[in-house]
Amino acid sequence: MKRILLAAVLILVTTGSNFAQMSLPEDPNAARTKLIAAGFEPIFDGKTLRGWDVKDGHEGHWVARDGIINYDGKAESKARPDKDLWTKQEYGDFTLCVEWRFPAKPTMKPHPIVLPNGDFDLDADGKRKTIPRLDAGDSGIYVRGVMAAQINIWSQWLGSGEINEYRKNKSLPDELRRRYFPTKRADKPFGEWNRFLITMRGEQITIILNGEKVLDKVPLPGVPARGAIGLQHHGDPIQFRNLLVKKLD
Repeated sequence: MKRILLAAVLILVTTGSNFAQMSLPEDPNAARTKLIAAGFEPIFDGKTLRGWDVKDGHEGHWVARDGIINYDGKAESKARPDKDLWTKQEYGDFTLCVEWRFPAKPTMKPHPIVLPNGDFDLDADGKRKTIPRLDAGDSGIYVRGVMAAQINIWSQWLGSGEINEYRKNKSLPDELRRRYFPTKRADKPFGEWNRFLITMRGEQITIILNGEKVLDKVPLPGVPARGAIGLQHHGDPIQFRNLLVKKLD
């Protein structure tokens, strides 16, 4: 009981509300109302992509409908970064709420094996070792306007919330690289909605996934002081809803 109460206090301090403790699934309109009452501002109006940097290649692929941003994974922009969807506004310190789910039916795919120090497990020829695992897709959330600061949304055993580019950065100490792993796999089953609460203060990031703190004040060395928020293209269908930000600066 003491551990549960402590976790609740930590969540309240991080978000300024008890929103992180709300169970899923929940009426998305009720969730949105609670967030706004707690000082969050919508960055998606539920009907249009107003406020987002929509490019020609996004048309018909990044689509706002019925309170959801639907992405079919097939943006037609030539440059890879132009397939991602970014906010026009930049943010410094903030807490971001975003709910997401993979709508596709999972299939078996080879997944790489990651070692405790963050490296990939390689065979004698230097190729990544893999294991078969059910996979429904891959995406992510970018913060501060840079692709390296990406919170992974994926099907791998590590769990969503992992920060891949920093975890793979061999110029960082192994002890720090291990902190980019989620402390637990808190993802809901494929097809169900998940909720991120992502807090940036300075260079530190804290991530709560479905009420579980999976990263706690982990530094992102070199991350800009301000930047846009982005939704990642990774070639897979994904849906987003209840995107709201509480500015902390």
